[in-house]
Amino acid sequence: MTQHFDIIVIGGGPAGVAAAIRGVQLGAAVGLVEKKHWGGFCLNRACVPTKLFTATLERTKTIRTAAKMGFPNAAATLDPSALFKLKDELVGYFSMGTQGLIKAKKVTPIQGLGRLAGAGRVAVDEKIYQAKAIIIAAGADWARPSFPGSELEGVINSSQFLKEGRIPPRTLILGGGAWAVELGQFLNACGGQVMLAVRERGILPHFDQEIGQRLRSILKSSSITIHNSCSIVSLVKDRGGLKAILSVKEKEEAHLFDRVIYLDRTPALDGLGLETVGLSDLSTNDRLATKVPGIWAVGDAVGRIPFQSHRASAMGIIAAENALGASISFNDNIVPRVAFTSPQAASVGLTENEAEEAGYDVVTGAASMGTSPMAMIQDATNGVVKVVGEKKYKELLGVHVLAPFATEIIGAAALAIQMEATLEDLARSVLPHPTISESLADAARNALDWAIYIP
Repeated sequence: MTQHFDIIVIGGGPAGVAAAIRGVQLGAAVGLVEKKHWGGFCLNRACVPTKLFTATLERTKTIRTAAKMGFPNAAATLDPSALFKLKDELVGYFSMGTQGLIKAKKVTPIQGLGRLAGAGRVAVDEKIYQAKAIIIAAGADWARPSFPGSELEGVINSSQFLKEGRIPPRTLILGGGAWAVELGQFLNACGGQVMLAVRERGILPHFDQEIGQRLRSILKSSSITIHNSCSIVSLVKDRGGLKAILSVKEKEEAHLFDRVIYLDRTPALDGLGLETVGLSDLSTNDRLATKVPGIWAVGDAVGRIPFQSHRASAMGIIAAENALGASISFNDNIVPRVAFTSPQAASVGLTENEAEEAGYDVVTGAASMGTSPMAMIQDATNGVVKVVGEKKYKELLGVHVLAPFATEIIGAAALAIQMEATLEDLARSVLPHPTISESLADAARNALDWAIYIP
């Protein structure tokens, strides 16, 4: 007998779980299909394990600078096996927690490979389910590079690195995005030699240009090699490692590595059965509906870069509401971008370049971490808080942070933009001292030409 649901969600990651729970909250019968790992890519192979490593990086830095704080005998010696064991324990704990949450929220879990099987029909392995609405939250898969030699052992993605459980002595990381920098800084702190092969747009390409430039300087000061406009010409086995011929600004260089790590991903559309309903991709309108009535798409499967689990969750909630009769638009402009680098980077709204390209008469203001008491206490004075606004009406367009705790304070900035706050609103906000967050007000005052604590 065919089982019927109001909504079937394909994919048990952040987007799918949020969509399923929200659907049940609104009175719907919801089935949630997951082929393998409850919690999705973020929990099992990205956010949780990689942020454990960035936390380890910060602890390593704290120990190495402890002498300045009165601890002359502190020493940092990392036991990788203990760290990777803790990673497995945390992933297992949160995966079990996700399964428990799904059941507690009265979502029906369906284990297996889900695919579309015609209008209002989802096949899971050999069983057919019917639903009034289908939300596709299938996530993304690794996109293996295609340069000569990319098939060699030692060319791995970050999931495979996590499984290996060891620190390579020499690593080439392809890319300059958040994951690339986070991983590069961690391996560097563990004593490994690290090179970032960065494409045209540089470090943290989805952030304000000033943030990327400042972080690049920090990386170089820690002996991480960065090559812009860099690609791999070829890769061969050599002397127990991988010899890479790199094209760096149209000049070729040879380097030897133990691991080449790639981080690109692509929407996981293979085997979804899109053709059974007349879809060739998962492009959506602002309400997250696909071209086919009754089918919505959310999260990484939609292909909006950078992939972020908090964006995916927000999309899942809105898709469920719209599937049950609402008409809510998803606003990508209020989604924060974060990088758990050292120092952390966080951004929301328009960058300075984006605002100018959109036709705004732009005004900016910045507060350097060099004048922040908390940044000095944290020994991280090379960052900045920057605001972007519209000159005439003082609309707050964007906030960009490179500083300790940036990923924590960006939430307030996101709410300010969502509530259509002005530079004046932010400038007159009363923020605690001494904190990094008080630099939000300082930067806004600077944009309005009445900075108080900026020389």
